Amino acid sequence: MKRLTDRLLAKSWSNLADDIQRSAIVTFPGVYVLAYSGNNLCGKRIDLRDVLYVGMTNARGGIRQRLKQFVCGIEKNTSHSAGRRFFTENSNATPHSLVGTRKKFFYACVEIHCNVNKSQRKASDLRKMGDVAKLEYSVLALVKEKVGREPDLNLK
Repeated sequence: MKRLTDRLLAKSWSNLADDIQRSAIVTFPGVYVLAYSGNNLCGKRIDLRDVLYVGMTNARGGIRQRLKQFVCGIEKNTSHSAGRRFFTENSNATPHSLVGTRKKFFYACVEIHCNVNKSQRKASDLRKMGDVAKLEYSVLALVKEKVGREPDLNLK
């Protein structure tokens, strides 16, 4: 698990809106972290103090689908619990695109290649899907350990 955690934390931030528009986000299961900043974090290594949310997915659409759901949450108050929480608590029930802030969302992710289709997956795929869930909690624990609190949007 440490290897996967290190792999995620060695990544650099990317602009969420830009990569969603270009469909540059992977379609495999995995774990992702989100940051929200007025500073341009693109290309900068992850600093755990910037992590606003840690999420995971084992769905067929992978990380791309889950991040699209987050964007729907911050724009329409649908699809993603952390996105809905941001919509309500940070945007005062206003779509993020209409808030008029210079702050942007950034993300980084690590994918785990496996087959999630129930009729086709093997025991090894199920183990990898379990690794995804374990990785999410490992990253959450690391943030809590290093920063002293869980990411804001992970608090329910």
